[in-house]
Amino acid sequence: MLCCLFLCLSLFSYFLPLLFLPLSQAKQLETREKELASISSFYKEQLEILEKKNLDNYKQTADQYNQAATKAEAHIRPRQTVSLCTELQAKVLQCYGENPQQTLLCSSLAKQYMTCVQQAKSSLKNHG
Repeated sequence: MLCCLFLCLSLFSYFLPLLFLPLSQAKQLETREKELASISSFYKEQLEILEKKNLDNYKQTADQYNQAATKAEAHIRPRQTVSLCTELQAKVLQCYGENPQQTLLCSSLAKQYMTCVQQAKSSLKNHG
Protein backbone atom coordinates (compact mmCIF):
# COMPACT_ATOMS: atom_id res chain seq x y z
CA MET A 1 0.00 0.00 0.00
CA LEU A 2 2.83 2.36 0.92
CA CYS A 3 4.67 1.45 -2.28
CA CYS A 4 1.60 2.35 -4.35
CA LEU A 5 1.26 5.69 -2.58
CA PHE A 6 4.93 6.45 -3.18
CA LEU A 7 4.56 5.48 -6.83
CA CYS A 8 1.56 7.78 -7.24
CA LEU A 9 3.43 10.66 -5.62
CA SER A 10 6.43 9.98 -7.85
CA LEU A 11 4.23 10.02 -10.94
CA PHE A 12 2.57 13.24 -9.85
CA SER A 13 5.92 14.93 -9.19
CA TYR A 14 7.10 13.97 -12.69
CA PHE A 15 4.01 15.01 -14.60
CA LEU A 16 3.22 18.29 -12.84
CA PRO A 17 6.22 20.15 -14.31
CA LEU A 18 5.53 18.58 -17.71
CA LEU A 19 2.18 20.34 -17.96
CA PHE A 20 3.98 23.61 -18.30
CA LEU A 21 6.80 22.53 -20.67
CA PRO A 22 6.94 23.82 -24.25
CA LEU A 23 6.80 21.28 -27.08
CA SER A 24 10.52 21.72 -27.74
CA GLN A 25 11.23 19.78 -24.59
CA ALA A 26 9.64 16.58 -25.85
CA LYS A 27 12.99 14.88 -25.42
CA GLN A 28 12.89 15.54 -21.67
CA LEU A 29 9.38 14.18 -21.56
CA GLU A 30 10.48 11.00 -23.26
CA THR A 31 13.38 10.63 -20.83
CA ARG A 32 11.09 11.12 -17.86
CA GLU A 33 8.62 8.58 -19.21
CA LYS A 34 11.47 6.07 -19.47
CA GLU A 35 12.49 6.86 -15.89
CA LEU A 36 8.91 6.41 -14.75
CA ALA A 37 8.66 3.08 -16.51
CA SER A 38 11.90 2.01 -14.85
CA ILE A 39 10.68 3.14 -11.41
CA SER A 40 7.33 1.44 -11.94
CA SER A 41 9.05 -1.78 -12.93
CA PHE A 42 11.33 -1.58 -9.89
CA TYR A 43 8.40 -1.15 -7.47
CA LYS A 44 6.46 -3.96 -9.10
CA GLU A 45 9.45 -6.25 -8.60
CA GLN A 46 9.80 -5.10 -4.98
CA LEU A 47 6.11 -5.72 -4.38
CA GLU A 48 6.36 -9.23 -5.83
CA ILE A 49 9.36 -9.96 -3.59
CA LEU A 50 7.52 -8.70 -0.51
CA GLU A 51 4.41 -10.73 -1.37
CA LYS A 52 6.52 -13.86 -1.78
CA LYS A 53 8.28 -13.25 1.55
CA ASN A 54 4.92 -12.68 3.21
CA LEU A 55 3.53 -15.93 1.79
CA ASP A 56 6.65 -17.84 2.89
CA ASN A 57 6.38 -16.33 6.38
CA TYR A 58 2.69 -17.27 6.57
CA LYS A 59 3.42 -20.87 5.54
CA GLN A 60 6.26 -21.14 8.07
CA THR A 61 4.07 -19.72 10.86
CA ALA A 62 1.21 -22.07 9.98
CA ASP A 63 3.59 -25.05 10.05
CA GLN A 64 5.00 -23.98 13.42
CA TYR A 65 1.49 -23.57 14.80
CA ASN A 66 0.43 -27.02 13.59
CA GLN A 67 3.56 -28.61 15.06
CA ALA A 68 2.99 -26.91 18.42
CA ALA A 69 -0.67 -27.96 18.43
CA THR A 70 0.26 -31.57 17.66
CA LYS A 71 2.90 -31.54 20.41
CA ALA A 72 0.46 -30.06 22.92
CA GLU A 73 -2.20 -32.64 22.05
CA ALA A 74 0.32 -35.41 22.66
CA HIS A 75 1.02 -34.10 26.18
CA ILE A 76 -2.61 -33.70 27.19
CA ARG A 77 -4.09 -36.97 28.22
CA PRO A 78 -7.76 -37.49 27.54
CA ARG A 79 -10.05 -37.30 30.51
CA GLN A 80 -11.52 -40.61 31.51
CA THR A 81 -15.22 -40.51 32.19
CA VAL A 82 -17.09 -43.12 34.16
CA SER A 83 -20.80 -43.67 33.90
CA LEU A 84 -22.32 -43.52 37.34
CA CYS A 85 -25.54 -45.20 38.45
CA THR A 86 -26.60 -46.11 34.94
CA GLU A 87 -29.39 -48.47 36.02
CA LEU A 88 -31.02 -45.86 38.21
CA GLN A 89 -30.56 -43.24 35.52
CA ALA A 90 -32.36 -45.46 33.00
CA LYS A 91 -35.21 -46.07 35.47
CA VAL A 92 -35.59 -42.32 36.13
CA LEU A 93 -35.68 -41.54 32.43
CA GLN A 94 -38.16 -44.32 31.80
CA CYS A 95 -40.38 -43.05 34.63
CA TYR A 96 -40.31 -39.50 33.27
CA GLY A 97 -41.13 -40.83 29.81
CA GLU A 98 -44.08 -42.86 31.10
CA ASN A 99 -45.39 -40.04 33.33
CA PRO A 100 -44.78 -36.75 31.48
CA GLN A 101 -47.70 -35.01 33.23
CA GLN A 102 -47.03 -36.49 36.69
CA THR A 103 -43.27 -36.22 37.23
CA LEU A 104 -43.70 -36.25 41.01
CA LEU A 105 -44.38 -39.97 40.71
CA CYS A 106 -40.68 -40.32 39.82
CA SER A 107 -39.36 -38.30 42.76
CA SER A 108 -38.30 -41.29 44.84
CA LEU A 109 -36.34 -42.74 41.90
CA ALA A 110 -34.78 -39.34 41.24
CA LYS A 111 -33.78 -39.03 44.90
CA GLN A 112 -32.19 -42.50 44.83
CA TYR A 113 -30.33 -41.55 41.66
CA MET A 114 -28.99 -38.30 43.18
CA THR A 115 -27.86 -40.15 46.30
CA CYS A 116 -26.10 -42.76 44.18
CA VAL A 117 -24.31 -40.05 42.16
CA GLN A 118 -23.20 -38.18 45.30
CA GLN A 119 -21.84 -41.38 46.84
CA ALA A 120 -19.98 -42.27 43.65
CA LYS A 121 -18.44 -38.79 43.48
CA SER A 122 -17.32 -38.98 47.09
CA SER A 123 -15.81 -42.38 46.42
CA LEU A 124 -13.91 -41.10 43.38
CA LYS A 125 -12.57 -38.09 45.28
CA ASN A 126 -11.26 -40.28 48.08
CA HIS A 127 -9.52 -42.69 45.65
CA GLY A 128 -8.36 -40.30 42.96
